Amino acid sequence: MEKITLSLHNIRLKKQIKAYARKRRLTISGIVENHLQNLIKIEKQQQQANYDLPGDLDALLDGIEVREDLKTRNYKSLRNEMYDQREV
Repeated sequence: MEKITLSLHNIRLKKQIKAYARKRRLTISGIVENHLQNLIKIEKQQQQANYDLPGDLDALLDGIEVREDLKTRNYKSLRNEMYDQREV
């Protein structure tokens, strides 16, 4: 077992964490370790997510020309740019 030290500067938070762990009959280390494992699992799932277009939609878009600079930009920046260019 390797030890990592967690420093808390907020005394009130420290008391709340200890009470939470005691109430649920858990250790603070166990809670932190479980939480970090969940965060790592979620991150791995997000990295492995498949965002390919469905085959039918991909076929429908087959003849559409897209500028090369737009192919490498992420959706959020393209969406924000589109909203910024709208006339109100």
